[in-house]
Amino acid sequence: MERVVYFSKVSMDSEEVYNLVENYELRFEITRNILSMVQHNFEFIHEFPYITEEGEKGINKVSYVLSIKDKDDESIHGVLDRTASIFVKERDDETGEMKSKPVENTEDIEFYYDVLHEYVAFISRRRFGKSMFNDAFGEMLNECARKKHLKYSFYVESFNLGMSIEEMQEAVKLDKNIRELRITYRPANPDDALIDKAIEAKEKERLKESNATERSIIYKAKGKTNINGGAEIIQDDLKQLVTMNEDIPILDLTQRGYVVVTSVNKNGDVKTTTDTKPFVKITNGLGEFVNTAKKGIQEILRKGNLCD
Repeated sequence: MERVVYFSKVSMDSEEVYNLVENYELRFEITRNILSMVQHNFEFIHEFPYITEEGEKGINKVSYVLSIKDKDDESIHGVLDRTASIFVKERDDETGEMKSKPVENTEDIEFYYDVLHEYVAFISRRRFGKSMFNDAFGEMLNECARKKHLKYSFYVESFNLGMSIEEMQEAVKLDKNIRELRITYRPANPDDALIDKAIEAKEKERLKESNATERSIIYKAKGKTNINGGAEIIQDDLKQLVTMNEDIPILDLTQRGYVVVTSVNKNGDVKTTTDTKPFVKITNGLGEFVNTAKKGIQEILRKGNLCD
């Protein structure tokens, strides 16, 4: 059975993001620490509030458990289980009314994490999608680091084929249902394909002087009107993404999630540039998954293979 394999870039947003550009050899030390901190059967819990259709409020607990199938000096092959309550309809015997009832459900995602090269490949599930996996995988790494008293901080973004500034400007301009718009820039957390460009750009990295590792501009609309993405101020803010790191092409930055534009409509539906034009591979069943994952990551790392 053919399955779609997705790829995400695992990046750091702690001070190591700048140290890596100064000394790329640090990636070997960071790799050893990550391999040491990520352990079989590691479990963590995420809590968030919910409201049922009947207006009842509560706290839902989502449990994640990591199982490691194989680990070597550079990578981890494993499975991440996500257990959470899903709400199903059930008729109340006393009142005869339909009510929502929580039922525990577990979804699992198999992944291959190339720790040294900072990419993770995975096969998503219906109730455990790409964005949920990215968030959970980043949270898992952060929880592992905290447990080992390491000051690392990670985020995970979907790897894609990239967008030009013009494409992002046009997409925002044409979207007439935006209630919230966020433009985010992060300094490049280099991989093998990007390190030379990152070194060239390091003296021009405008965010470095502030010691910040993320810059976001947020627009919100309240009342009945939506955001006008074609407005000059928004279009200019998008142009600024080019000058934030002049020596690295914008396609490289958008591919790896260093530049992200996120919009939210009135229903809370989220669209993001990281989900546009995803980079995927097809595997013939789980038995071929690791091989497909390795080939996909090698293709990503081949210098200039996607941007030329």
